[in-house]
Amino acid sequence: MTRWDQAPEIFSLADELGVSGAAPLNSILDYCQSRLEAWVAEAGGVPNIDALESLVTQKLQMVFEEIRTDEDWERLKEVYARGKKEFVFGAIRTKFDDDDNFTYGALVQRRNAAPTDPDRFVAVIDCRGNKAARRFFTRWHEIAHRLTTHADMLEPVYRSEHDPIERMMDEIAGHVGFYDPLFQPAYQQANLGQPHLKFGAIETIINDAFPTASFQATFFACTRRLPTPVVYLEATLAHKKEVKRRLATPSLFDDDPPPGELRAVKVITNKAAQQDGFTIPTNMRVPAASVIHRLFDAEPMTDGDGEECLSHWESQGRPLGRRAVVVEARKVADRVIAIVQPVEALKKKRDDSKSVLWE
Repeated sequence: MTRWDQAPEIFSLADELGVSGAAPLNSILDYCQSRLEAWVAEAGGVPNIDALESLVTQKLQMVFEEIRTDEDWERLKEVYARGKKEFVFGAIRTKFDDDDNFTYGALVQRRNAAPTDPDRFVAVIDCRGNKAARRFFTRWHEIAHRLTTHADMLEPVYRSEHDPIERMMDEIAGHVGFYDPLFQPAYQQANLGQPHLKFGAIETIINDAFPTASFQATFFACTRRLPTPVVYLEATLAHKKEVKRRLATPSLFDDDPPPGELRAVKVITNKAAQQDGFTIPTNMRVPAASVIHRLFDAEPMTDGDGEECLSHWESQGRPLGRRAVVVEARKVADRVIAIVQPVEALKKKRDDSKSVLWE
């Protein structure tokens, strides 16, 4: 269990859906999955993810409006604010341009729509600049709001990405957007029985079955379903905590900040890794011997892999436990992304002192 999935908002949502219980996250996911399965069965199946999205949005009476240029904002005003008298669309852009509230999508229930209109709900998806990479996931995030009926409102609600409801919608999107009957065959074909998840398998899944999904979204779809521990890591130049605090404190002297060190600035573990206790602490310094460190000075989109030992990773002079791992990494812009996986399961050895050793 995590803190957010036990938040009061999640229990309330489960109550609204009639699936309340001790594990509301799983109950809500099962509820959404059941709705999709019923629609797919009624349709006689779906051949691909685009067909699934089309079927689901038709059932939910929702349409997408994607924003790529300033002209798209004007078109939105013309069609909805002026044409259909949905005046919320006249000022909706201000929310997407707010740097303090980074918004990728918003779902609006039309005030003047008839009960049978196919566009009773309009999902506005911001595809400008770097936001385009999240297009696939944002579309399914807004579908998740409709699936749970939590967005049945006349004006969109803008929440922090850390809000429990938004986290719940991300969970739903990660499951239904990578619908198991479509995802599992693609994963099995791409993985070809390999013991560890590889970049190549993720890219094959995208090319063969989810062509508009991002690498990161597809990666997380894989790790959610893996029974083995996986750590996703992003490394870039950063400072240790005490240096960060000192730099954040106003100073009378205009001193140059000390150079940063290559650190694991983002670390995400799957459920199996959490249960196994397999992780790398966030902001830990990347050892010079790691392939991650070697790739940092390489050209962008350079890949590398190798077997390493976690004992090379040290924090405050203390190494992580001794455990062999395989690392696959890629240089992307100013950072390195990496997949870290144990070579074998954690084993316990017993001696007279009942110590537990990493193997």
